[in-house]
Amino acid sequence: MKQTTRLALVTGDIEVGKTTVVGRVVELARSRGYVCAGLWSPAHVVDGHKAGIQAVDLDSGERRLLAQLATEGTEMQIGRYVFDPIVLAWANDVLEKAIVAQPDLLVIDEIGPLELEQGGGLAPVLEHLASGRVPRALVVVRAWLLDAFQARLPGALMATFVVEAKTRRSLPARLVEWLFGTRQE
Repeated sequence: MKQTTRLALVTGDIEVGKTTVVGRVVELARSRGYVCAGLWSPAHVVDGHKAGIQAVDLDSGERRLLAQLATEGTEMQIGRYVFDPIVLAWANDVLEKAIVAQPDLLVIDEIGPLELEQGGGLAPVLEHLASGRVPRALVVVRAWLLDAFQARLPGALMATFVVEAKTRRSLPARLVEWLFGTRQE
């Protein structure tokens, strides 16, 4: 029998702190004994300014530069960024290995227009989420893409958590509670 995937969708305005919240959820979940794996994508900062996006394998800690700010005339631009196809292939491999390992929580930071509008990037993970092979996942999704994301996963149990300045500090604990409930060690 196919299990239902429990998905916590993290959304909010650009640069409000979605990825920071995800990082804190991973720390909190791990401190409670849960295994977290997947992909976390913090900013790549140069001279105090965001210059791109890193991809971090939550299992090994390996970091790679996933995307850089686009320059004028750049090909294959998605929004403000140009994504490295070699790092995207590595990121998909990281997610595939995490799914096979069956962690307590699969992290996907993030699903955006590249995946939902173009079928590229991390789009292969959507099939795994739809199949029910992933018991719990934390997924960052742009607010304007929530409907498209939810339409791709009709059988999943989903809850949306909006990151705002006033919710940033309390949200990680709420997310862990929704994902795992209370667990006595």
